[in-house]
Parts: sequence; structure tokens; C-alpha cells
Amino acid sequence: MKLPMAIFRYKRSHIMYIIVLLIVHYFTMQTGFANVIESPHGPDHPGIFRAAVVKIDITPDQPKMLLGYNARQSTGVHDRIYHRIVVLDDGITQFVLVSSDICVISPSEYDHMASLLLCKFGIVPENFWWSLTHTHSAPEVGVPGLPEVFMGERYKHPVDTAYTSFVEQKIVEGVEQARKQLAKAKLGVGWGHSNANINRRGIDVNGKASLGMNPDGPVDRRIGIIRIDKEDGSPLVLISNYPIHGTALGGANLKISADVPGVVAEYVEEKTGAPLLFINGAAGNLAPIYSTYPSVSSAHLSEFNVLLGDKILVANRQITATTDKVRLFAGKTIIETPRKENMAWPSGLGNYTRSIGNDKHLIKLPARFLKINDDIAVWSLPVELFCEISNEIRDRSPYAYTFYYGYTNGWLGYLPTADEFKHGGYEVEIVCPYTPAAEQDVKDGILNYLQGDLKDKLTADRTSINRPSLVEPDEAGVLVLSAEKGKAIGPDIKYMPEWKAFGWFQHKDKAEWEISPKAAKAYTVIIEWSVADDHSGQPFILESNAGTITGNVGKSGSWETFTTAVIGTLELKPGKQKLTFKPGKNFDPKKALLDLRKIILVPNDLK
Repeated sequence: MKLPMAIFRYKRSHIMYIIVLLIVHYFTMQTGFANVIESPHGPDHPGIFRAAVVKIDITPDQPKMLLGYNARQSTGVHDRIYHRIVVLDDGITQFVLVSSDICVISPSEYDHMASLLLCKFGIVPENFWWSLTHTHSAPEVGVPGLPEVFMGERYKHPVDTAYTSFVEQKIVEGVEQARKQLAKAKLGVGWGHSNANINRRGIDVNGKASLGMNPDGPVDRRIGIIRIDKEDGSPLVLISNYPIHGTALGGANLKISADVPGVVAEYVEEKTGAPLLFINGAAGNLAPIYSTYPSVSSAHLSEFNVLLGDKILVANRQITATTDKVRLFAGKTIIETPRKENMAWPSGLGNYTRSIGNDKHLIKLPARFLKINDDIAVWSLPVELFCEISNEIRDRSPYAYTFYYGYTNGWLGYLPTADEFKHGGYEVEIVCPYTPAAEQDVKDGILNYLQGDLKDKLTADRTSINRPSLVEPDEAGVLVLSAEKGKAIGPDIKYMPEWKAFGWFQHKDKAEWEISPKAAKAYTVIIEWSVADDHSGQPFILESNAGTITGNVGKSGSWETFTTAVIGTLELKPGKQKLTFKPGKNFDPKKALLDLRKIILVPNDLK
């Protein structure tokens, strides 16, 4: 009897499944039934969890303007600074987390970096987080952004575009390298504790706050730790979350340094043999217990290896269970809160504010979320958050492990609690664009998402349904043609909900989308696909009303591993139109084309 073509290219080559398929096929031929063989991989059979980590040196080889304290130029290097880049992949979602030994960046710099990764790899911004350790002894990167409004005297010098481009390129190189190194992995999670920080809002007898030490003030001394192990159980990378200003070194220091976060990371890496991503937390009102010393010799930096580094090692040893059954979901929401009246705003940050009339404005805070399985929720904001806010959200979160990643995806000032406004001080009067309403707005927005949308969207994400619908551009003009919104046409092509992709793609099949660009533009076209190596190389055609792209399907490694690549450029006109992906000429009918998850159209003017 002739076997169905699908058996030669199905995503899993389990022998028992093949036997069952043969039996069922024989039964259907004998009885006349034409039942569709359903995929055995549903929500309880997620894709293979893979991970990779890359550490890249970004220490400059010449003097640079340092960010933190007053404007000053470096005279040398005490310890080197790095990007540490982790890529996580659960078979559906690929997530990139970058930890950099930098103080702060403008959200516009994050947006630019996100557009570079989108254009090159098809990584959507929700799946790329750029977190900064907040050392005050590292070079400036990019335009000043909001700090120039608060402290314009610091920014009389030109923007260092050369070093900024270097930092950006190293992220691109690191992400590319990590994606190539993805390998099967396991994940574990745990808590730790360290007394390395202290509240820095000193309150005098008149209730006035100033930068100092307040041992009676609120703190957060919990360490949140995620460990990724290799398939053999050896550590691949640690991700440690702890709130502490990178200010053991003060403004008199002119040596480049990663300060406490970097020194501790190096110490832990030496002990474990695995890179450590130090992710800062709600450190807006938290300083290291040794603060603002004039030189590296006086700053007690090595003592933090004991105070914090050893505590991270203890927390790591207490993680005794890991799993290779990992599911990821990245989400976002915008929290709007009033902006201080009569406050200027950088022209480059127009996407982060809006007018409500009568010379009143709102700040648009982009909150990001990462859920890992059913017990880990990570959220982030581009602010210096006071620890009381993240403490309360953690206490009220429905997730056993709730971590806040601060200084992530930009910097939009200090965000204090409402109660702290009466004390004034630097964090309230100088570098804060918010009103007392911000605390409640953030707590409401984050908790509503954690308690509702995050669960609902994860469920919808894993039980996706193919519903052909019009694809319109997002706020950046990007069109994402997901398989869920496309139409499968042909005798063999099927939508596979467990992979969110079109599969069973044969020579008479095609996928079609209806799209509606808003303007005439040139678009870079990226596809996300998987294919077994012995089926790769088949020709494809992407057709639009304005032109076509032809090529051959490249290797992804297996049917289970999806990858992305730029396949060309299309000039599109505005208005509704169809876009079709199908096999090209000289297609080998003995092979399948690919499994197609999405096509992404990125406007060339976004780069």
C-alpha cells in the first residue's frame, strides 16, 4: 500500500507513532473513512526547551564620559564591563535578555536597539529586554533622553556615537552567536537573602529627605534567582535579581568599573564556572551599605563578594529541582499616569507621553512581562522604582516567584511612593517626572495584568486557533503575518496549533494573508520557519501585488527548531491586498517545503 506523504516529513520520528499511523491508515483504507490524523503534540507536549548564553566585553580602549554624578571623563579601567546575553527558546517563543554594565539609557536607545534585532532576526520587541546593572562608573551610551531635562549641565558635550554603535553592534553579534549555540537545557528557580543594601533616604528632624543612610527605612533584601542548566545538569547561566545602586564608587572615581553588580558577577562566575546576569531591582531608594567612596581602594568592593556574592551562591545551591518542560510567554501593557505640570519633555520621547488638554500630560510607562511555566512571573519598567512598590506587588502576586527587573528598556526617572513626596529630596524634587498618583497607577496596572491578562493570554497563546483575519501594522508600522491570521489553501497544508505554524506543506499548497499597509513603503521581509535538514533547499515564492521574492528554504536544524532569516525586500502600496507564500518552480514532490510560523514585514525606515 502507498504510505501518506506526511509520514516522511512529520515533525517527530517516534517509531510507535509511525506504527499507529500505519495501522490507522490501513483501517481508513479498508473502511472508507478519511479521518485526519491529529498531531500527538498538544499543550502537554511543549517544544524542546533550549538556551544559550554569551558574554561580550564592551570596555572602551580610550577615555569616555562617565554617566552618574557630575559630568566627568574616565582616566583608566579598574575592572572590565560586559554584555551578558541569554536566549531562551521553548519551541514557540524565543526570548532575549541582555544585562549590560551601563548606568542608564534613554527609551529611544532601547527602541533603536529593538528595531535592529527585529530587522535582523525577526525578534519582536516584547521578546527583547535590555536590562542595565546601573553602575555609575561606566560610559554614556546614546542620547541623554530624560536626564537632560533634569540635569542639563551634565550634557554639554557631544553624544558619543562611536561607542554607542560599538555597544549596539556587540549586542547584535552576541544575540546572533547565542541563537546559533542554542542547546537543550533545564530551568530551576529559587530565593535568597542578602543584607548588602540599605535605604538611602535619610530623614532629618524636619522630615526633609537627603541622600544618606536610613537603617530604619524600607528595604528589599530578597535575591530572586533563575538557573539554567545544560542537558547534563551542569550550570549554563545564573540570572540573579537584587536591588542595589551601583554607587559604592563615588563621583571622585574616574576609573571605569562595573561597581558592585559587576564585581559580584565576576566572583560568582569564578566560583560556578557559569556566567551570571546581574539584574537590578527596585533600587530607587536603596544603596550599597558602603557608598560613594572616592576610589576603588577605599570602596570595600571585595566585601560585597561576601555580603552578596556568597549569598547568591547559597541561593543557587538551594535550587535542587530543575525541569526541561519550560513554557515562555512575553507580554506588555501601557500604564498611564500624570506627568508633573510645567515640566519639559524630550522631543525624542514622544511615544512615551500624550497630551490630555489644558496643558496637562500623561506619561506612558511600558510594562513588560515574562511568565515561565505556572509559577514564575517577571515584570519590568524603565524606571528607578522605590522598593515598597515592588515589595507589595510581590506579596499580592498570584505567582510563587515574582521578580521585578528595574532599569530595563530605558530610563524614565525615579518613581517614588506617594508618601515620599512629602519628604522631598533628590529622588522626588530633581529626577522625578511623576505625581503622587504614580504609585497607585503602577500597582493597579501591574497587578491587574499579573492576576488577569497574563493568565488569560498564556492560555490563549497555547491554544491558538487559525482564524484568517486582516493584518494591520502595529504602532511602529510593522506587519506580523502570523500563521493564526493566515489562510491555508491546498490539499495537504494544515495549521498546527501546538506549533502556531502551517505544516504539511506540499507542492499544491499555499498560505495566504490579507494585509493593509498604511503607506507606500519598502519593507524588509523576514520569515520564521523550521525544516528537517534533508528537506531543506526547496524553492519558495512570496507574491504580492507589487512584486515577488524567490529563494530556497534554508536549514533550521530540525522540524522542532524554528529560526528566522531575511529573505528580501518588497515595495508595498497602501490599502488592502493579498500576500501569498507557496512552493516555487522545480519543487520536489517527494519532500515537504517547511513549517511556516510567521512572515514579518519591517519598514525600511524603521532601521
